[in-house]
Amino acid sequence: MISGRTLLYGVVGHPVDHSRSPEMHNRAFAHLRIDAVYVALPVEPEGLGEALAGAHALGFWGLNVTVPHKQEARRRCVAVDEVAARVGAVNTLCRRPNGWEGFNTDALAARSLLAEEGVVPGARALVIGAGGAARAAAWALLELGAVLSLTARRIDAAEDLARALARPGGARPRVGPFAQLRVEASAADVVVNCTSVGLRGGDESLAGVAFRPGQLAVDFVYGETAFSASAALAGARVLRGETILVRQGALAFTLWTGQAAPEPEMAAALAEESS
Repeated sequence: MISGRTLLYGVVGHPVDHSRSPEMHNRAFAHLRIDAVYVALPVEPEGLGEALAGAHALGFWGLNVTVPHKQEARRRCVAVDEVAARVGAVNTLCRRPNGWEGFNTDALAARSLLAEEGVVPGARALVIGAGGAARAAAWALLELGAVLSLTARRIDAAEDLARALARPGGARPRVGPFAQLRVEASAADVVVNCTSVGLRGGDESLAGVAFRPGQLAVDFVYGETAFSASAALAGARVLRGETILVRQGALAFTLWTGQAAPEPEMAAALAEESS
């Protein structure tokens, strides 16, 4: 039962009605008998600063941040951890007395899951997109020693991301033209979709991607998308958005509560809603 003592958490995004985060976090709170509730908070881009200040004033203890706010939210934080500073985006906010501290659990989740999938130094990786999710995925792949290529519909955004991720003494990620997506993808061992394709149900597609057996296809968008479906049909291994969502959510949960997240329960909550 929600009362005046119930701790408040939520996710801000635009759109956000598709979010599965309330299902998994509310299941986790219930499983551990924590008096807390997690809600979806629709926030248009121009209202992010006001929304974050308002959530802090209202006593929210933690927030997740999703499309399209991850980079702007980083600029609204009073502090960020080392990973979020390197990535240049945040997806998790923790309450501090004077504002929000930002973290990037997307990046940490991607690094752990990609390592579990066998991504090793020298693996050829292609990241499609240049927003907050792309920043997290690119950071994770570089941490694992992958040879990274970037592409996006806006080539200038991909170039900006490559510059931001360049490391002193290390190779800068290369940028390939979006028109050459088929060639870029066919040469990669790992192909990561960090665009919003599939999120809004429009007619936009990644039809240029051709998969092959042995590849790893990673989709940051959850649900059945053309990207993940075509990868599976071609015999590629698929790391779905739901898996990334649960892992980053578990990391955020621990940051907020100081308790180990019940990751199997969180995954089960999403599986039940999907069946």
